[in-house]
Amino acid sequence: MIRSIAAFLALIFAGAASAQEFSPDGPWVHPRLVSDRQAVAPGETFHIALHQDIAPGWHTYWLNPGDSGEPTRLDLTLPEGWTAGEMTWPAPGAYSLGPLTNYGYSDAVTLPVQVTVPEDAAPGPVEIPAYGSWLVCEDICVPEDGEFLLTLEVGESRRDADGAALISAAFEAAPEAPGALQAGLERGPDSLVLTLAGDVLAGGSDGVRALSFFPFNGSIIDHAAEQRVALGEGEARLDLRPGRLTRQSVNEAYGGVIRFDMRQDGAWRTRAIEIEAAPGESVNDLAPAAAAPAASSPPRDSASGGAAGQANGAGFSFWQAAVFALVGGLILNLMPCVFPVLSMKALTLVEKRGIERSEGRLLGLIFAAGVIVTFLALGAVFLAVRAAGGDAAWGMQLQSPGVVAGLALLMFLIGLNFLGAFEIGTSLQSVGSGVRDSGRRGAFLTGVLAVFVAAPCIAPFMAGALAYALTQPPHVALAVFGFLGAGLALPFVIVAFYPGLLSFLPRPGAWMVRLRQVLAFPMFGAGIWLVWVLAAQTGPNGVLWALIMLLAAGFAAWAFTLRGALARVTALAGAVLTAGALYFTAVQPAVTAAPAASDAVWADWSPEAVEEARAEGRAVFVDFTAAWCVTCQVNKLGALSERAVVSRFNEENVALFRADFTNRDRRIADTLAQHGAAGVPLYLMYPDNGGEPDVLPPLLTGSIVIRAVERAISRQTD
Repeated sequence: MIRSIAAFLALIFAGAASAQEFSPDGPWVHPRLVSDRQAVAPGETFHIALHQDIAPGWHTYWLNPGDSGEPTRLDLTLPEGWTAGEMTWPAPGAYSLGPLTNYGYSDAVTLPVQVTVPEDAAPGPVEIPAYGSWLVCEDICVPEDGEFLLTLEVGESRRDADGAALISAAFEAAPEAPGALQAGLERGPDSLVLTLAGDVLAGGSDGVRALSFFPFNGSIIDHAAEQRVALGEGEARLDLRPGRLTRQSVNEAYGGVIRFDMRQDGAWRTRAIEIEAAPGESVNDLAPAAAAPAASSPPRDSASGGAAGQANGAGFSFWQAAVFALVGGLILNLMPCVFPVLSMKALTLVEKRGIERSEGRLLGLIFAAGVIVTFLALGAVFLAVRAAGGDAAWGMQLQSPGVVAGLALLMFLIGLNFLGAFEIGTSLQSVGSGVRDSGRRGAFLTGVLAVFVAAPCIAPFMAGALAYALTQPPHVALAVFGFLGAGLALPFVIVAFYPGLLSFLPRPGAWMVRLRQVLAFPMFGAGIWLVWVLAAQTGPNGVLWALIMLLAAGFAAWAFTLRGALARVTALAGAVLTAGALYFTAVQPAVTAAPAASDAVWADWSPEAVEEARAEGRAVFVDFTAAWCVTCQVNKLGALSERAVVSRFNEENVALFRADFTNRDRRIADTLAQHGAAGVPLYLMYPDNGGEPDVLPPLLTGSIVIRAVERAISRQTD
């Protein structure tokens, strides 16, 4: 399956490096481990570095990768008593792909780590194993890694000329230490304002060009937005688009790198300086730039930008997202959350055999319209809440007990209808009946229901499409949501236009009535699941009111089949009682469910709890989940409950946390946004050495989790 997916992606995103020293099939990075010493003396400090030769047109990532990507990691297994410092990062470049801007390196980069030898190191040869991992991207991204072994001699210090030259060049390309520039960061009326002052900017607009800011924190600015620059004698101002952490105000100091070209002796020289911007302050009085010159944007790498980076996501990059959305919508038909609606559509496909071909095609298109319109409506709400700074997540409507209870009621009534307890037309969709208007309304409403039930699931490919949509103007983002709807509706539209695909079914008869009755039970199953979601949201009181609601609805449905004035009054009373119970279910206060006994190993998530566990040197696994997320529950009962996975968690003393998003939680929403997730599930595997977490795919297998644990545990530096 992995080969098939890789081949599919290759067809969509054709384009590979063509340099002679790189194979057309990869790998796209040629790595090696180097040192500036062949031999080291006891007590000496020296450097080990990962050097990467990168295929033309490809790039790896800086410590803040920008809108997407993953920083390169190097894990050294040092002898006892040896210590390693932090990695030194040369100043990055910026690389555009459609609406995204990433920070990293092309052609070649060397990433040094300082190592100190203990005073009592025994003389003789020493072997230092190392493991490196990185993400390399062109139009597609490929994770790569490598294992290395460096052999040194402990004794009289001796320089390694080749390694020393690479490491020396890396330090020359690294940002200068803070001090050369004063910096202040404040929230302006329309932008985030970074002001700078220092002698290095004395040339003003005649002596400085291509000035840009690379923040250390990925949530400070909108990386893809234009950086408008105003220059004066010894000072500069950058107007930036705020990120998630600075949307309202700037309450803490943020660091980063200022990179610019400076004229010296008639030639331009690139310079980079690290800054720490004082919060809420301005260090000069420059006015905003009247217009943004081309040089004011972050420098774009010409090999990686190309046509895909033009026109604000138009062209290839938009169609790339559209294909992802279409495929994600198709796969959504196979996700567990859509199974109840598939029961309804299965009945529709059977009943379509008895209607005119033109009417069948029209019903298929009306169903597709219901799906697409609902996707657009939910997408518009989702984007509006995000734009207003709210904690929006895909599937957020199921955080409302009223919506969950209403869907449970609807599933229950559809099940009763399928069993023949009452009739509205002939069925919810009335397909095959003589009442065409009812059938058309039913087809549209079934499309609406399909999206509401499918919303908690995030299918493969769908996550990438949603991430793209979040970076776009509303009209482009809504087009992506439209393609998601088209993918979900496409199989049924095809059958509507080509009913011959159903030729394997027997002739109409009594079996169709039996099929309709059997398909009632997936609807009841969906209702049970939704009541279970209510239990997690509102506790026993919410479940009690929900059961009263279903009882009243069943009574009203029975009374609806009777004749006479008394029957109508009885049915009305049942409907009123149903509405009242639905109201009391919706207004129940949110509760936090206690973890089940089988989940005792999982602790409640909080950023503080995660940091405390990481401070103890433990690897940490975080499960961002929700009761209404069917994919989350499948992973919880499947991969995360496998004996091999649980054993590996216990063997490696992994700290396990669950972040329950069943009810609204702003901190969880912010964390999802920080990691580019449109909703749950999200799985983070933090290494035991304090590095950045791995983001696991939404559909887990035991092997995926175990490999993530192995990577996290192997990242020890001493």
